[in-house]
Amino acid sequence: MTTISIITCVTGEPESLRKTAQSISPYLSQQLNWVIKFSDKSAESFIEGFKASYVAIYRQADSSLYEAMNQALELCNSEYYMVLGAGDALLPEGIEALCAQLTSRPSHAPSYHAPLIFATTGTVFMPQPDAMKYFMSCPHPSSLLKVKNSIAINGFNINYQIASDYDHLSRYAITFGVGETLNLPPLVSYMGGGISDVRALEAFIEETLIRIRIWKASDIRIMGDLLNHSALNISNNIRHNFP
Repeated sequence: MTTISIITCVTGEPESLRKTAQSISPYLSQQLNWVIKFSDKSAESFIEGFKASYVAIYRQADSSLYEAMNQALELCNSEYYMVLGAGDALLPEGIEALCAQLTSRPSHAPSYHAPLIFATTGTVFMPQPDAMKYFMSCPHPSSLLKVKNSIAINGFNINYQIASDYDHLSRYAITFGVGETLNLPPLVSYMGGGISDVRALEAFIEETLIRIRIWKASDIRIMGDLLNHSALNISNNIRHNFP
């Protein structure tokens, strides 16, 4: 039986976590469990409301999201894991189809990648594992990775503040292979509005550094991408602000 842990790392007491809990709770079982890693800044009274069967709750100090992710990985006892932020939600059609697929056939791939939908726009993000060297081509919340593999490559790099998920997926793909794309309805509704959106330019710079450091992208390709990114942003700014 394939087992999956859903990891959620939490700072403070976000009300949006209740939406995530409501979407996960109908599917909790021996096959699917939820690991919630709270920081020491989260109140015990808030944490108490999420205790349930097949929910593992931990409270520990951390210096960043990615240190919290590494702490949570060490607490997983499943074969695979996926990551949801507070406010993200499992989608019934997607998770039911995923469980059916993983039950009906052996799970052998190093990773699985499913579609994701952006909650604010309704846009569907289709994974493209073979394009990982060019951009974050697989949505992190709807990717299933093997726990032991992620730990073997030293988890998430805490030197990145925003794009460590891209760094991790890139190192994972190089080490273990790109995995399989799942033909499913969207698995996750992604809330968005987090640090990667608020600090979008910094996120782009970190992703560019990862392409240089991990994927060994050529200087000319990187300069072309920087030029393209800058030109699009400047032209859009002019179009919307200078009639």
